Amino acid sequence: MEKLYTVEDIANMTSLTTRTIRNYIKDGILKGRKIGGQWRFTEEDVKNLMNSGTYGEDITDSIRQEVIDFLDNVTNYTDTDIQVCTIIDLYQDKSVIEEKAKRFNEYWKSNNQNLHMSYAWEHSEEKVRVTLFTPPHFLIELLKILQ
Repeated sequence: MEKLYTVEDIANMTSLTTRTIRNYIKDGILKGRKIGGQWRFTEEDVKNLMNSGTYGEDITDSIRQEVIDFLDNVTNYTDTDIQVCTIIDLYQDKSVIEEKAKRFNEYWKSNNQNLHMSYAWEHSEEKVRVTLFTPPHFLIELLKILQ
């Protein structure tokens, strides 16, 4: 059975708001299907979104603002004692990165304990950049996956 993602899942994966995701649906940038009145998306739907030009611009702006807020101490994470902002560049074969991204997403989804955490994957021709906002113990496990 194929894994399906919700609007909230995609918002968490991309660090964009659910409103932005819903606008993508309305504008036809994100394709999916309704099941029981709720939008659901396949992995292919998510990949197509991430390869769209609009997504790339929006996510880059969103990530930049989140990093700036972190550096300016604008954010206040009360659910954890320590919050880390990390930027990782992966220079690896596309198939290797796709497998790592799959394992990363599975770990993230199964271990996110309602902490304020976010991540975003930015793709370009020569690399993938991952920006993470997590507690340190979570970061260590994610780095093992990406290694």
